[in-house]
Amino acid sequence: MIRADLVEFNKELFQKLKQAGVRLEDYKYCDLYHDYIQMSEAGQNRKVVILTLAQRYGFTDRQVYNIINHLKSPV
Repeated sequence: MIRADLVEFNKELFQKLKQAGVRLEDYKYCDLYHDYIQMSEAGQNRKVVILTLAQRYGFTDRQVYNIINHLKSPV
């Protein structure tokens, strides 16, 4: 299978994801978002959660804020 075959096979899915505002690279942030939800539900302060995740995943705190806001926005 070549890349074009894979894209063609999933073309409709890719179109729907794009229309919903999902970026192809969003899959990389699933673990970060899952950790964010767990820490938030445990009652930790949002700023502490963001700083912890930034250090854990090697991002700046601004990048973590942006990733979380993007992933939790409605589609």
